[in-house]
Amino acid sequence: MKQLINILLNIIRYTLVIAVLVFPLELLAQNQNLAELISRARAQGVEQTALQELQKRAESRGITDKELIQIIEPAVVLAEKNLPSEMILQKALEGLSKGVPGQKMIPVLQNMQSATQRAGPVVDPWIKKAEVQKMIRSSRRGMAEELFRNELIKAVSRGMMDNVPPGIYGNLMDEISTEAVLSKTEPSGVIAAVGVMSDLGMASEQPETTKDFVIRSLKAGFETSELQRLPMAMKAARQRGQLPAGAVIEGVSRQLDAGIPAKQILQNLFEGNIGGGPPGGTPPGLENRGKRGHGNNGGGQGNGG
Repeated sequence: MKQLINILLNIIRYTLVIAVLVFPLELLAQNQNLAELISRARAQGVEQTALQELQKRAESRGITDKELIQIIEPAVVLAEKNLPSEMILQKALEGLSKGVPGQKMIPVLQNMQSATQRAGPVVDPWIKKAEVQKMIRSSRRGMAEELFRNELIKAVSRGMMDNVPPGIYGNLMDEISTEAVLSKTEPSGVIAAVGVMSDLGMASEQPETTKDFVIRSLKAGFETSELQRLPMAMKAARQRGQLPAGAVIEGVSRQLDAGIPAKQILQNLFEGNIGGGPPGGTPPGLENRGKRGHGNNGGGQGNGG
């Protein structure tokens, strides 16, 4: 019995010795991996101020080095692929400031990385088109090509994260590159239009309808600020008229057909004038859409809110 106890004590001692030796080695490896990652970030021009703030907040929140590596790595990988990465760090900083655990943030950041990597091949060939280059050079409100490209990639990636089918963005960009559209817009308007695709809240279920509506808005001369206000105006109109998003789009399309200016269309929507008639008016044929389509479109209505 005494011999058995001695054997057990020896096993415990050896286990403790191994733990004491191995655990610092693991910490050292993590520290080295983190230092290497920061070095890679620095080499790619990733914003150092944001990285330092991220490390500071991570330490105060008890985030381990292993988790921090997984939080930072998506930004570094994107930067190494010449893709925008600052939104990853911004999202991470936002999450840490709200006390979100590292393990909950990591999948979100990895999803952002994946969407951005898928958005790049949609934007890069398009922005090199001669007609697009001409629009960039002739825009009355200049925007550097690199900034335009990066903002466009971010707008497309946001839509992909909202489950907008990736293929629809290729179709949208092709139609934007026609003379009928490019002649009436500028880089900031293109970015806003791409952003509106997901902001309208129905592109995941009705991508073609949404895409056609965005193109019509551009052709009608909607400027950047007007495009940015369009989702909010349509939401207001839907709430006032208790109508599904599709019915509101149809009403706005009728206003576009009538040649009503963008500014007036927005005002009509905020006042509940779906078809551009009297306040609270609904175009003929759309009066009962809210009741008929409520069961099918309730989800789309919620998405737009």
